[in-house]
Amino acid sequence: MRGTPVTVGTILINVVFSTKHQLPLITPEIEPFLYDKISKILYDECYSPALAIGGDVEHVHIFYVNARDRTPDHIIDRVKEHSAKFIRKWCPEFEWQESYAAVTVSRSEDEIVKDIIHRQKEIHKTLYYKDEFRRFLDDHNIEYDEEDLWE
Repeated sequence: MRGTPVTVGTILINVVFSTKHQLPLITPEIEPFLYDKISKILYDECYSPALAIGGDVEHVHIFYVNARDRTPDHIIDRVKEHSAKFIRKWCPEFEWQESYAAVTVSRSEDEIVKDIIHRQKEIHKTLYYKDEFRRFLDDHNIEYDEEDLWE
């Protein structure tokens, strides 16, 4: 006897966005609380577990499993809204930029993405965020207008 048909699949999303105007507001004191809050928002509110979270003083990379019943836009908006509200306890002027870049990732590349995210502090000793962001877009063949990238 056949069981009920089940849809299966995993969609992995790698998203990058910055603080508004790329201000260096993610201090070492705030960072662990921010990443923990983002992870909890993803899991508890969006049913989308985090695989890796990292970044530097003005941006964050989030690699997560996208819930089947949620769009990446819904999830990212929720993460930005709730994490900004949380961080404003310490930094009242904290805001995220409105835009973001997100790409899907193959399971065969998930360890590479995790490694890049976990090495963000090291990477940004020699690479500016804006250059990394442009490279991210270029590497994924995402067209953009330079004037629209930065707010």
